[in-house]
Amino acid sequence: MKRSLIASGVLVLLSAPLFGDTPPAKPAPMGPPPPPADELPLSVAMEWAQAAIAACKDKGFNVTAAYMNREYGLKLVVRADGANAITVEFARRKAYTVIKTGMSTAEFAASVGFTPDKKLPPPVPGQPFAVPPGDNPDPNLIVLAGGQPIKVDGKITGAVAVSGAFGPGVDDACVEAGLAKVADKLK
Repeated sequence: MKRSLIASGVLVLLSAPLFGDTPPAKPAPMGPPPPPADELPLSVAMEWAQAAIAACKDKGFNVTAAYMNREYGLKLVVRADGANAITVEFARRKAYTVIKTGMSTAEFAASVGFTPDKKLPPPVPGQPFAVPPGDNPDPNLIVLAGGQPIKVDGKITGAVAVSGAFGPGVDDACVEAGLAKVADKLK
């Protein structure tokens, strides 16, 4: 039996529990929550990414493809051989922007005044590239096309994004090519 003894202001614990012979139950460890039930299976996300990357490769671009679930969980990032390392971050930010705003990144960019024919906002010291204008912008948002929602029954369940192709609409065209490849699996 555990007992305590206070001698000269020092607490000394002896070998058995203070309140009975059994130790208190330990709480279950808190782990990360499970992914959403409607998250794309990895095999479908991989098939989409490979088709999107191949479509951009056919156009002469090495890109990164990313898939994020609706809870901002980045599930897949595939960077093609020869794709610039920064495309990984841009693809992540594009997927994040879709989830955060509920619209494609092209739609979001247009909503804040940036269409394909307009120059990007000037870089703001201390802010990432292509952050939308404003006094206190979310540095994860981006005003570059190439991010699109995944919808099931009209509800956004995730986002896909491509980054690394140059020219208006090329990233989006690659996203669309990938989505066309897995369209029958998105129901």
